[in-house]
Amino acid sequence: MKFTATVLAPLAVFFCLGGCQSAKPSKTPPGPTPVTLAPDALLPSPRLIVGRIIAVDSRQRTAVVEVAGDAPPAAVADGTELIGRTPALQETARLRASRFLRGRTLGTKIVAGQPSPGDEVVWLAP
Repeated sequence: MKFTATVLAPLAVFFCLGGCQSAKPSKTPPGPTPVTLAPDALLPSPRLIVGRIIAVDSRQRTAVVEVAGDAPPAAVADGTELIGRTPALQETARLRASRFLRGRTLGTKIVAGQPSPGDEVVWLAP
């Protein structure tokens, strides 16, 4: 028994002290790994959906847009350029957001084109 205690005591000290050793930290943390895309990879569109046209007044050249819940605040700011398009992605009008924003209803001025109710309204994100 005395022999076992004599052999195990130095081993216990060796393992306890060996566990206290730590690796030296690197001077600079590793940065994000750059992502390389395949040449034929699909990229997200810079056009973000703002909402849909719900009413058009051709005489006053205005359109009312029902704003989507996830529309960015910059897209509905006064003076922002918007694009109206059909479900087939054909551009129908150029719009300019006005100060009129109540809840999810945005008033816009028709700058060019002939939008129709149901047209999708998108914003070209910077």
